[in-house]
Amino acid sequence: MENLPLVSGTLGLILMIVWLALLIFTLFHAIGNKNIDRNNKWLWVVIMVVVPILGSLVYLFWRLVKRVAN
Repeated sequence: MENLPLVSGTLGLILMIVWLALLIFTLFHAIGNKNIDRNNKWLWVVIMVVVPILGSLVYLFWRLVKRVAN
């Protein structure tokens, strides 16, 4: 049986574009958010760079919880 990549072709390109858009959006939002102090901004950036998908999703969830709480 041939070794097939996990995701290839058009679907892989679409998923990569969505992943990059999510990462860029959350990075810019975290950096530009005035409600987060400087140290926490750096922490979020490091988390999103080290574990991009999970870090971005956790940040979005955290932001949603903060918004609902206020």
